[in-house]
Amino acid sequence: MQNVRVFFEKTGMTKYISHLDLMRCMTRAIKRAAIPAWYTEGFNPHLFITFALPLTLGVESLCESMDIRLTEEMGFEEVKNRLNVNLPDGIRITNVAVPVYKANDIAFAEYKITFHTRKNEKIKNEIEEKLLCDELLAEKMGKQGKRKVLKTINLKEFVNSYSVISLNDKTVLTAVLTAGSKNNINPNLFVDALKLGDDVGFCEILKQKMMTEDLKSFE
Repeated sequence: MQNVRVFFEKTGMTKYISHLDLMRCMTRAIKRAAIPAWYTEGFNPHLFITFALPLTLGVESLCESMDIRLTEEMGFEEVKNRLNVNLPDGIRITNVAVPVYKANDIAFAEYKITFHTRKNEKIKNEIEEKLLCDELLAEKMGKQGKRKVLKTINLKEFVNSYSVISLNDKTVLTAVLTAGSKNNINPNLFVDALKLGDDVGFCEILKQKMMTEDLKSFE
């Protein structure tokens, strides 16, 4: 039996597919593609499939991954091609490989956040001013004992690095935020905390990369 990591993109309208529906979509594709994947044993056997990190609804990604186990030998390129034939537009397998890191090694994610605006220089300056401050406050649900409570957090503590550029009718912010099982920051929360107001028509968020603690690409 071989552990296999499948990397894929989730773009376009598929950004509105929930994590649960994504699991169903991948399960169907694996079955239709006749991938010799391993099923759990017992009373209710099901396909063994684990995702590195659930993707926030409404966010596109170039770097999603899921792990499966092969019970028979099959070339990685064949696995990739078979799956792509059976997946909807917007979900595309980009690579199949042997896992290098564990899912809990993920510590950061890099996001490209595009603000569509006619006041691109103004928005660029606002973003830079706010990110130069010591605090960028936001409210997030957290646990207090067994209860869920609304907590105020300082998002600046979870920003590893960032850059901002102005391009025609948009401003592009590239930010590396903490991610993973310990401190996973929702990029929508980060965008909302910037409070850019009505000068921004709409915003697009693309996850470009997942990284380990030492900023190596998650493989």
